[in-house]
Amino acid sequence: MSELVTLITAWEEYAQKNTTVSATEFCMYFLAKESNNQLFSGLTPPDLDTVFAKLIGRLAGMQTVYSKMALQEIPGFELEWFYFLNSIYQLKEVKKTQVIQYNFTEQTTGIDILNKLKNLGYITERTDPDDKRAKLVSITKTGEKKLFKIYQLLYKPTLLMYNDIDYKDKQLVISILTNTEHKHQELLSNSRNKSIDDLLAETLGKEKLAQMELEQKKRIAGFPDAKRNKESL
Repeated sequence: MSELVTLITAWEEYAQKNTTVSATEFCMYFLAKESNNQLFSGLTPPDLDTVFAKLIGRLAGMQTVYSKMALQEIPGFELEWFYFLNSIYQLKEVKKTQVIQYNFTEQTTGIDILNKLKNLGYITERTDPDDKRAKLVSITKTGEKKLFKIYQLLYKPTLLMYNDIDYKDKQLVISILTNTEHKHQELLSNSRNKSIDDLLAETLGKEKLAQMELEQKKRIAGFPDAKRNKESL
């Protein structure tokens, strides 16, 4: 009976917040909410965007750990080197600054990685004929050979994590997230000397941002009470 009471209570709360109510929409909402409550060992964030971000973040962290495990077959080779080498291979001959921006890396860190790849013979550089102050980098045959070996290694963590997901579900997630990836690649490429608040204001508008920040504060303020209520059930 207690499960039925929980379901009825959830229906009443949902109906109060939504003018048009259908059983199908409510069931989808309820199942999604219950699924979220089971994530992260019960440490569920207070809003859907944060749940979404936390799930993606944790998956990315797991992918990184598995990738570093796979790279143990090449002692001394860093995962960040792969990202740079791969982006240079994909972008062809490209400015150093573009490679660094593409990989969301600090300037000094990025230059250090590029210098290491050059010293190892994986990339070569030359002065940009259109801008004498800039350097162009490109991958060498040695770099390509190393990159293709790493591709074979880094397929292992990808296979481990995502092989069991249905093909259609993968296509759906790719379709959903591709535009977001493109949008924020562009946003971050032009974010120099800007704060996160600047970027939010540009993207959402100051009025909407203020409203959303207020709603977020209310959610967070009520989160401890909701957690205590859940633990008392």
